[in-house]
Amino acid sequence: MNEELISDLAHVINEEVRTFHSLLDVLRSEQRAIVEDDIEAIERCVIAQREVAVAAHELEGKRMRVVERIAEQSNMGTGNLSLGRLVEALEGPRAEELAQMREKLLELNGKIRSVSANNAFLIRQSLRYTERCLDIITGQSAAQRGVYGQFGKVRRDSSARSFLNQTA
Repeated sequence: MNEELISDLAHVINEEVRTFHSLLDVLRSEQRAIVEDDIEAIERCVIAQREVAVAAHELEGKRMRVVERIAEQSNMGTGNLSLGRLVEALEGPRAEELAQMREKLLELNGKIRSVSANNAFLIRQSLRYTERCLDIITGQSAAQRGVYGQFGKVRRDSSARSFLNQTA
């Protein structure tokens, strides 16, 4: 097995781990910004997420190319070869190191999914809260504010009075 390619693979995976840590940090910052209702911070986090996602995508491509080259040199065949299968086929201390790095990637991926799901939940809750406040202020429910009915026409219930339009 080509030690230089294995070293390249370890380097790429290390970069992926760093990138995943960066993404996790950005997602946690976004979570704080959502809770604090800091729109500017949320926007900065979204921009940072895009940048990290581009970097992660590039690193994934590099990793896949290195894995393919290792497979070609090892006569393992490139069809459906993954990092997990490659680690299983390797032997020695480098195999253990790559296995640990792979596990770290999977662990970080799980954390990223969890924080991302929590952020999505917080955003949905914030939206529901905002909608409820609008309902109270306008004196209308979501159905009364206007919803699309059959044939794409907006249906409104005009019988409700707005809190702002009520007279004493």
